[in-house]
Amino acid sequence: MKTIKKLLLLFLPLIIIMMMFLMFLGGGVRDGNETQKNNLSSSIEYYRPYVSKIAKLEGMEDYVDLILAVMQVESGGTGGDPMQASEGPFNKKYPQIPNGIKDPHYSIRCGIKELQDCLKRAKVKDASDEGRIRVALGGYNFGNGFIEWIDREKGGRWTLEAAQEFSDIMKGKTGWSVYGDPPYADKVMSYYDALDFISGDGILIPPLKGYTLTSGYGNRPSVGDYHYGVDLDGSYGASIYAPGDAKVYQASSSCPADGGYLGNMCPGGAYAGAGNFIQLKMKYKGKELYILLCHMKDADVKTGQSVKKGQRIGSQGHSGNSTASHVHMEMHYSTPVIATTEGSVDPEKYIKFK
Repeated sequence: MKTIKKLLLLFLPLIIIMMMFLMFLGGGVRDGNETQKNNLSSSIEYYRPYVSKIAKLEGMEDYVDLILAVMQVESGGTGGDPMQASEGPFNKKYPQIPNGIKDPHYSIRCGIKELQDCLKRAKVKDASDEGRIRVALGGYNFGNGFIEWIDREKGGRWTLEAAQEFSDIMKGKTGWSVYGDPPYADKVMSYYDALDFISGDGILIPPLKGYTLTSGYGNRPSVGDYHYGVDLDGSYGASIYAPGDAKVYQASSSCPADGGYLGNMCPGGAYAGAGNFIQLKMKYKGKELYILLCHMKDADVKTGQSVKKGQRIGSQGHSGNSTASHVHMEMHYSTPVIATTEGSVDPEKYIKFK
């Protein structure tokens, strides 16, 4: 027994060091597959699962990173009112005074509703509409009167000078020494990386010019399956174009161009059934976005090649697991794995199809 105790005392320091090392590698109590995004603090990342859940319920799933960026600036993820929503119009439970809310989850629910209202009032088109997002953030900080004022007086364009001018006007009207935080939108956007890889206007384009959208994203009761993308038909041989500036992550033209049939798993492996395909990789809001285009006739580009938005990259075919000529398009965040719900998003939320 004494020998065992001596051995424990001898190896205890080593055991403790090894445990600390493993915790470091695994990120403590967090899933080792998760990584912090956009330089958000660990206190903010702690709320990501709950924010994602509520955002989805409110139709705000595309703005999760923006919500977290707002929380980062408002509170750093600390206290009972991390979204600083106490004085907002959606707080019906606690005193409408600074830090009146004492429940972080209630604060998040109120804050998401308030931010959603600001985005709607600012007529934000999507998560890449950085200019109008700044206007909406001004509304979240100053109140919605700012949105009306900047649209009327400044042509709807947010600038730091305009935010400072509004603050000065309101200080004069209220007699307060401080009114809002003029650089607030810049502070939030420093955590929220808008489109930093997609070209020009930040809008993705359809991969075909003349086409019919033949099948949408999600459950298909008539077929009895879940569709992880959308199907487009532009006719056999129609040119396929890059939806945005990107790198070719993978490309293959190894399958018969017009040899598609149900159950055809060409080219096999991770892309079984895709036929001839191109998978593009680009940055979106600080995360990797993968776009798969498959059942092609051929690919004009090679793995590792850079492409520009609108560049011809291949043509429509009828290859792989396909019952007719078409282009199947999938989009996934943070993973190149296809035909899975992991990271899967509806292309119709990011591309305006006709």
